[in-house]
Amino acid sequence: MQLKTHHFEGVAFIATPYRSGTYLRKDVFWRQFTITCQGHVEYPEDDPVYGSWWTPQTLVLGKCGLIVDAMSLANTRVLHHDFDLTDVSDALSFAPELIIVRDRGQRLVLAGQFRGDTVRWCIPVASDDETEQIVNEVAELRSEASYEAGWDNFSTAQGLRFRARVLEGRLVDRFWRHHTRKVILAATL
Repeated sequence: MQLKTHHFEGVAFIATPYRSGTYLRKDVFWRQFTITCQGHVEYPEDDPVYGSWWTPQTLVLGKCGLIVDAMSLANTRVLHHDFDLTDVSDALSFAPELIIVRDRGQRLVLAGQFRGDTVRWCIPVASDDETEQIVNEVAELRSEASYEAGWDNFSTAQGLRFRARVLEGRLVDRFWRHHTRKVILAATL
């Protein structure tokens, strides 16, 4: 995608492809999307005889200016299992689950589920009716997870909660739905 750069009073601005007639300062444009990865980090037990334990963790993968670049960055990091654990001291490994892309206003732009060494991107909802349907399905899954947890079926409850989080990945902010859907469909062709 060819981006147009304009200079106003010596400062570079980029015409954003997402909103006609809108310009963002160049440094802001290239940081407008934050790509994170939710997963679990493995830590060693105090006594090595007992092995290791896992805990949920969210890692920042990077920042980008275009949705297609965010997808590319996430795909590359997942393919090469390139996750920076320097901020997580004593970590042994990281098991990624979900990729989340948010804009500067913390609105959901894109989400994807980790599958092997690829990311399966969530297709955004197409309408408010579909949004309502997804919200209801998520509530049902969370309710079922709560019931299972009450019966000490923790792995079943964890699986149901994960399915709910993946479904929530379809609840892309209304402004970004069209743009994200277009990029995902172009990537699958």
